[in-house]
Parts: sequence; C-alpha cells; structure tokens
Amino acid sequence: MHSRSCRPKQEQVLRPENQHNWCAELAKESSIHGNSYVVRRDLHWTERLFWFAMVVSSAYYAINTCIAQWDRFREHPIVYEYEYLFALRNFTFLGMTLCTNYETDESVNKLIKYTWGVDPTVNETAATYYGNFLRVLNHLNYDNLETLAPFENDSTLDNLPYVDMLLKLQEKVLPPPYPVLLAPIITEMGLCQTSSQLTRFGNPYGKQEDLNVTPVRQCGFFNDCQLMHKPFNSILTHVILYLHDVNEMMLPHDHRTVTFDAKVKSSYVLKLLVNSISADVEVRNLPVAYRKCRYEDENNLSYYHPYHPSLCRLECRINWALRLCHCKPYFYVAAPNAPVCNITGMLCLARTKWLEKPCLCFPLCRENTYSIIEEYEQSGGDQNYVGEQFERTIIIKMDLPKMGMKRRVVFSTDQLIMSFGGAIGLFLGASFMTIYGLVYLFLTVLAFKCKLCFSLLKNNN
Repeated sequence: MHSRSCRPKQEQVLRPENQHNWCAELAKESSIHGNSYVVRRDLHWTERLFWFAMVVSSAYYAINTCIAQWDRFREHPIVYEYEYLFALRNFTFLGMTLCTNYETDESVNKLIKYTWGVDPTVNETAATYYGNFLRVLNHLNYDNLETLAPFENDSTLDNLPYVDMLLKLQEKVLPPPYPVLLAPIITEMGLCQTSSQLTRFGNPYGKQEDLNVTPVRQCGFFNDCQLMHKPFNSILTHVILYLHDVNEMMLPHDHRTVTFDAKVKSSYVLKLLVNSISADVEVRNLPVAYRKCRYEDENNLSYYHPYHPSLCRLECRINWALRLCHCKPYFYVAAPNAPVCNITGMLCLARTKWLEKPCLCFPLCRENTYSIIEEYEQSGGDQNYVGEQFERTIIIKMDLPKMGMKRRVVFSTDQLIMSFGGAIGLFLGASFMTIYGLVYLFLTVLAFKCKLCFSLLKNNN
C-alpha cells in the first residue's frame, strides 16, 4: 500500500521532465547558425543530418582558429623594431671587471706559515705541497674545479677560509681605498675587481653589503664617454677584462659580457658600441612566459634582488650545486646558510657536470649590451720588454647608438579576445551572449536535475 501511494507522486514528478524538450530549448536559446534546423521535426532526416554536419564542421574550424590564435599569442606576441635614438636618450656608462691570478712566492710562503704553521725553510716538502695547492686555488674558477683532484684525500685542506686566503694572496693587487674606482669582488672567475653596482652579492669580506665603487655615470651624445684606468698599479700581471652593464654582475662566457684579454705589458684603447633594447609600455601587460623577458621589479629569485639575468644564473648554479652535491662553491656569497663545498664537494660538482644543467633566465625587457668595434694596442713586447718608461693603460670609449631595438606588442590580450570572437562569429554566428545563454541553459538543466533527484530521495524516505 505504501508503494502504491508513492507511485502517483513519482509519476507526477517525472512527467514534467518527459514533457520538456531540452534539445528544442537549446535550439531556441542558441543563435548558432543551423542549430535550429537540427531539431526541427518537420524537416527530412537527411536535411537535419546535413545541418548537423555543418554545425560540427563550423565548430571544428572555429576551435582550430582559436587554438592557432592562442599559439600565436603565446609564442609571438612581440616583434622587434628599430627606433631613432640620436640625442634623445642618455645611457649609463658600462661596468668593468678586472681579473688576475697574481701571486708572489713571498705571499705564498707567508700564507703557508700562517695557515698550516709550516716554515718553508725548515720543511721544504710540505711547503711545496701547500704552495701548489694555493696556486691551484688562486687559479680556480667555476669551469676548472677538476684541478683540485690531487688534493682530494687531504682533510687538512677542508673547511678553510678560501676567500680570505685569496685576499691574502692577491694583497698587492687589491684596489686602493682612495681614489675609489673599483672594489674587490668574488666571482665565478675567482677574486676580481669591479665597478658593478651589485658588489653586495660578491662581497669577499663575508657580508652582503655594498662596497665603495665609482658612482654610475650618465653618457649623452654630446658627452665624452670614456674611462682611463691603469690596472694593478703597473704590476706586470696577466689581465682579463670583462665589460658589462654597470648594474649587472660579470658573467663569463655570456653574450651580455664582453671578454677581452689585456695580456701583460700592453696598453689598449677599446671602443665599444652600445646595443640598446627598449620596450613599449604595453609589454608589461603581457604574461612573463609569453613576452620572454622581465623587468627589474618582477623578481622571482630567493637569494637576490632586484631581478637581473646574471643574478638569476648565479642562483640557478647555487640551486643545482645544493641539489647535486649538497653544498655551494666558495665563490658564491649568496645563500649564506648553505654549506660551503670542501675539496670533495667541488670535485663532486665537476664530476656531475653541474654546468650543463639548464637555467631558465629571461633577459631584461630593457637592457644594454656591448660589442667591441675598434681596438688599438700599444706594446713593448710581452717576451722581451725594453720600454722601461712604458706604463700600461686601458682606455675605454663608449660609442652611443643612433638606432636601437624596441620590443613592441603586436598581439595583446584584448586582440586575442577579439580574434576569438571573430573566429566564433565567422564560423558559428555566435557571440558572448550566445555563450552566456548556453551556460545559463546548462545551469538550469543542472538545477532541475538536482531538484528532481532531491525530490525522489525525499519521497523514497
């Protein structure tokens, strides 16, 4: 008796669903071309099949066109165009980093006695061994860590203050405190001297503090943009010169850093051309992954700020070192809480080929790079030097460009939306209101089904 009393109620609930034609409702609410012909009962089935095929084909081409426009927005939203720069902009004078591996027997012997308590005049064998280690350490850089292999099993060389030892070895070539031009900095190429404004990230004295360097200079088209420097107080030592943006750190083997071999006894006049890349205001509105560049205030780094490509690569190298060998090389000042590699750790990095690990570092959207266009050398001869009064000098002249490159948006987000609308409207005759109507109809059906299920459950109980 109970089931009989419930059956009329269930039939009464089910009857409205059976009577309502949702396909007809869809055709009525949608303005898609041909959709209404698909559900018309007065047409022959072949006509309805034809219109159904037309709707499906149109939807296929509309979706394909939208996907193509999305790929274009993702891969090629920006083009590069030339802009006129002559007398319209000022540029910052480039940065300079000088690196050398200068040491003397006196400084080596003094450091051996200070570190291990070995007197070279008493224990010549031990002094020779430790002297070889110090010379390897002084020539060590990120690309030749395997040269430490002869010292792998010597525990007396672990946990040493490697950077402090380099400062003592190169004490005679460190820049003087006055006049301020360059500051000592620990880099991937060892202990160097730089005019970079990011000295806090390579401070060799154990603190992330800015060191005194020459202030940033502005160069205009009517200014004399040049620098004259006499490296290392005329001490004859091999010099490698790195030229880069003054707001970047030196990156060896990178296109943003110009590397120049200044030899031992030569003077040079180098003329460099600035290659300028700027960006439209609209570039910032694009996602970083699509424009493939960053602004300085769009920092995604943990150890450094603001964003610079050189800092990004340094952090990437630190992270790979920590992941592969659970330590970082001594020439990275950032991540102060990370353990510093001993000899075994640095050999681990060399053997795991940590330099081959990829680093995804986008360039700056607005950046300057440099290229040498002229070079003049004056030399007394590196082998048989006879010019006693000759004093080595490096003169750097910066030539400002008359034309530059500019990033310009050719496919922005609003253009992407309009292209979607155009494709859907062309092939289907639909619009935003059509899509809204379909969504509204779907939600109505969903609400009706939920209400129906709730009613059935309630009646069964």
